[in-house]
Amino acid sequence: MIKVEHANKTFSGKYGTVHALQDVSIHVEKGDIYGIIGFSGAGKSTLIRLVNGLETPDTGNVIVQGENLGNLKKTQLRKLRRKIGMVFQQFNLLESKTVYHNIALPLILEKAPKEEIDKKVKEVLRFVELEDKKDVYVSQLSGGQKQRVAIARALMQKPDIILADEPVASLDPYSAEQITDILVQLNRQYNITVIMNSHSVELALKKSDRI
Repeated sequence: MIKVEHANKTFSGKYGTVHALQDVSIHVEKGDIYGIIGFSGAGKSTLIRLVNGLETPDTGNVIVQGENLGNLKKTQLRKLRRKIGMVFQQFNLLESKTVYHNIALPLILEKAPKEEIDKKVKEVLRFVELEDKKDVYVSQLSGGQKQRVAIARALMQKPDIILADEPVASLDPYSAEQITDILVQLNRQYNITVIMNSHSVELALKKSDRI
């Protein structure tokens, strides 16, 4: 399903060269909840961003659903990315727009029919239990509710993979538990493969199939 093989990645800046990844390999089976644990700055986000091509390794291979990302053209990579949903620590939502608009955005950009968009938005709102917040502006939501919106948005294109980059790092313990339960539920209900970064060993041990 997902293989990162002997990946190395360095970044150069005013403080010199940073070795974000050094000979890192992971193998994620379809349907896994795969936890990646590490301190802040350990390279977790860089590793997860290799899987959808937001970062490319200096050396090594990244293979997703049988495709070596290093061999794909831009159009092929864009097509593959449609099957990979992203959930970020900082939500990456449009604060001045409604919950409905934020969730609908991926299909709006694809110019999907309004009926299809409406049906899908209502479906994912039920899944994340935010049906009563459909017309509320994102700026009025709690952190846990915002992350539910982000998960709902990630589900709009029926992904095969969800990449969750520190999805609960900014949440209180109760909200963090709820969000990780939702990720487990979508994994079990839709057989979506989940890769989740975390600096919480306890959370990763509790929710992941493999670490």
